[in-house]
Amino acid sequence: MRRTPRDEARQARTGVYRQHILEAAERVFAERGFEAAKVQEISQLAGLSMGTIYAIFPSKHDLHRAILEVRGQELLGLARAVAARRLPPREALRALIEVYVDYFVAHPAFLRMHLRSGTSWAMSPSPGTDEQIEKWREIHELQAEVFRRGIAEGVFVKEDPGYLARMFTVMDQVLLSDWVAGGMKAGCEELVRRLGAMVERAFCRGPEQRPRRS
Repeated sequence: MRRTPRDEARQARTGVYRQHILEAAERVFAERGFEAAKVQEISQLAGLSMGTIYAIFPSKHDLHRAILEVRGQELLGLARAVAARRLPPREALRALIEVYVDYFVAHPAFLRMHLRSGTSWAMSPSPGTDEQIEKWREIHELQAEVFRRGIAEGVFVKEDPGYLARMFTVMDQVLLSDWVAGGMKAGCEELVRRLGAMVERAFCRGPEQRPRRS
C-alpha cells in the first residue's frame, strides 16, 4: 500500500517524539534509578502526555530497553570504527580509551543511568535482550582482538585476551565512576591521560620484558 504524505508526516512526528522521550527518560533514570523512576516524571520532563508516551513505549521497561539498545549500538559503532583503522595494538587501545571517554563525557545522563544499574560492564547484560547481549559480545571480542594482536607482537603481557579485555572494561568503568563521584569536573584530556597511564601499567610490557628478536 502506497504511503500518503500524512503517513510520512505521522511517522516523522513519531520519530521526533521517540527521541525526545528517550532523552527525558535517560535523565530521569540517571537521577532516580530505574525502580524509583516514574513514567509521569518522564512525561512532565518531556512535555508530552502519558498517552503519547505509552503509544510509543508501552511500559517503563520498554523505555529502559530502548535507551540501552540505542546507546549500545552507538558504542558498538565506535569499537567497530577503531577496529577498521587497523592500528598497531597499543595505538588501538589508546584509540578505544579516547572514543569511550569522549562518548561517556558527552552523554553524562546515560553514564549515570548505566552506573546506577550496579552491574559490571565486564559481564554481558543480565537480564538483557538477545540484541543487547550480542552487541556486548561483539564489543568484547573487538577489544579482545586488540589484546590478542598485542600479545602476539610482544607488546602486551601474556595472558588470556578475553580476561584482559574484561580488565580493560572494568578499568574504564572504575575511572568513570570516580569521575561521576567527584562531580564530573575533569575534562576528557585528563580522563584519557589517567586511564591511559593505568592501562600502560597494567597491560604493556616494558622493553626489558619484550622477547628479543633472534
